[in-house]
This record gives sequence, structure tokens and C-alpha cells, in this order.
Amino acid sequence: MSSDPSKRPWNRIRESLGTYAPEPLAVRLRDILAPLRSMRSGGGAFSRGVLTPFKHQVQDLLGATLGPWYTESGLPLGNENLGGYCWCHAFFNSVPTPNLDVDDNVRAMLEALERTRKYLYALDALFEAARARFLAARGDKGLQATVLAEALVQTVDFTAAETYCEEAWYQVAESAMDWCFDALDVSVGESTQALMGTLFVFESWSPPPPEAFRASAQRVSVAALNDEVTP
Repeated sequence: MSSDPSKRPWNRIRESLGTYAPEPLAVRLRDILAPLRSMRSGGGAFSRGVLTPFKHQVQDLLGATLGPWYTESGLPLGNENLGGYCWCHAFFNSVPTPNLDVDDNVRAMLEALERTRKYLYALDALFEAARARFLAARGDKGLQATVLAEALVQTVDFTAAETYCEEAWYQVAESAMDWCFDALDVSVGESTQALMGTLFVFESWSPPPPEAFRASAQRVSVAALNDEVTP
């Protein structure tokens, strides 16, 4: 996490959420995938060699048009933690029977993107509520640390629930904690980052022990608010 606000992406992610326009995107996706309509024959699955160029065109379109909520969140379509979409098993290759319909596949992609946006919107609501409490506690660093710690706990708890703690879910949680600091305008210095690396040790398939994590979040919050951060 950078102490330079210009290098911390949450504000860009937050501001870009409202720019998403699914209907024009759907039109462009259908245009890209239109050649597949005439390639359907006998109901058999498309080969990987056929699908790969179309997959890359879709990925290029999404990266070029969706903005920071997509490009800077670490949650692109097909990520394994959020959205419920897998390129190997969803892109014209659903099981047990591959769905070769272009419209159905476009719809599945849009639904996955919307699930990711829903997660980011929920984080924004969490952060804004915490920010209000944090600002109300201005002048009381101890209370601010408690507010920050609670926000970190809520962030990780929510992310654990949304990702079902699947493989490497904690990577999403770690990004979300960075965004939490960003949203509350708390710069994190090197000593606090080192403390986070020591205390915040997550594992796949299980959330952190609640009491231990809450205590760690409190320690990190106190350290962050007392850290000497060079602009």
C-alpha cells in the first residue's frame, strides 16, 4: 500500500462504479461473438482453439471500456474469487451441456460483472459509514483507532462471506483492507505495513479466528494512526 493518495485506487474505483453501462456493453459483446452463431453445428462444444481468440477480444473490450472498478480492483471477469464466472467452464462451455447461445453467454458475463459491482458498492457503503464515525471521532485518536479496527474487521468478514473463503480469497480481503485505509484517508507507513504482514496471516478455505483478528486489527489501527508517514 502506498502512502501517496494518488497511487491508492479506491477513489478511482468508487467514482467509476456509476459509469458502467451494461446495455451498450452487451451490444458490443454480441457483435464480437456474432461469428460464433454461424459456427454452431450439431450442438457439440466449440474447441479451445476456436474460443480463445474470442475470449481475448472480450477481455480487451472489458479492459478498455469498464474503468478502474474493473481494471484496478484485481477482480476482472473470470477471477476465481468473485463473480462466479470461470473462462474454462462458463465461456460457451457450461457443464454438463455446453451452452453455445451467444445471448445466453453475454447474459452470464453481465451477471458476473454485476455481482462484482455489487460487492464493491457494498464495500463503499461500509467505508462511508466508517468514515462518518471516524471523522466524528476527530481529536480522539483512541476512538478513531477503534473505529478503524472495526471497519477492517467488517471488511474482512464481508469479503470472507462473499468469496466463501475459497482458494486465495485473502488476496481480495487484503486489497479491500487497503481500500478501507484509503477511504478513511489513513496513510500507512512502512512500520505499519510490516506489522500487517506479521499479524494478518490468512489461509484459504477458512476465515481468520474472530477474536485474534479483531485484536490484530486494533493493534494495526493504533500503529497506523501513530505512524510517521512521509508524504
